[in-house]
Amino acid sequence: MMAQKKNETVLAADEKIIPTADESIAVGSFVTTFWDQYEQSRERAEQLRESREDAYINSLREVIKFNKQYRNTIAKLYDQSKKTNKEMVNELIHQLNTGKEEKEGPTSDREELKNQLKDVTGQFEKLALTPIRSIIHIVDQLEDNFEKNAESSVAYARDRRNAWLQVRKEYVKKARNTHLNLLERGKNSLKELVKTP
Repeated sequence: MMAQKKNETVLAADEKIIPTADESIAVGSFVTTFWDQYEQSRERAEQLRESREDAYINSLREVIKFNKQYRNTIAKLYDQSKKTNKEMVNELIHQLNTGKEEKEGPTSDREELKNQLKDVTGQFEKLALTPIRSIIHIVDQLEDNFEKNAESSVAYARDRRNAWLQVRKEYVKKARNTHLNLLERGKNSLKELVKTP
C-alpha cells in the first residue's frame, strides 16, 4: 500500500511537470502578443515621428508666411510715408508758386525749382527704397531656401526610414519565429526529460 501511494505521488508529480496543451497555447500566445505589441509600438513611434515632422514643416511655413506679411506691412508703411512726402513736396511747390506769383517773378525759375525739388525727392526715394527692396528680396530667398531644405531633409529621412522598413519587418518576423521555435524546443525538451526514467 505504501508503494502504491509513492507511485501515485510520482505520477501526480509527473503530471504537474508536463505542460498541458492549454499551457503551451498560453505561452505561445504570450510570445505572439509580445511581438504584436512590439510591432504596434514601433508603428506608433513612426506615426508620432511623422506627425512631429509634419508639425515642424507646417510651423515653419506659418512663420515664413507671417514674416512675409510683416515685411509687406513694412513696405506698405514705407509706401504710405512716400505718398505723404510727395504730398508735402507738392504742397511746398504750390506754396512757392503762390508766393512767386504775388511777386511776379520769372516763371522759368519757379519751374526749374519745382523740377529740381521733384528730382531731389525722387532720388531720395530711390536711395531709401533700394536697400529695403534688396533686403526684403534676400530675406525672401533665404526663407524660401530654408523651407525647401527642411522639406527635402524630412523627405530624405522618411525615404531612408522606409528603405529600412522591410528589413526591420523581416528581422522582427525572424525574431518572432526564433522565439516561438525556442519555446517549442524547450517544451519538447521538457517532455523528453520528464518521459525518461
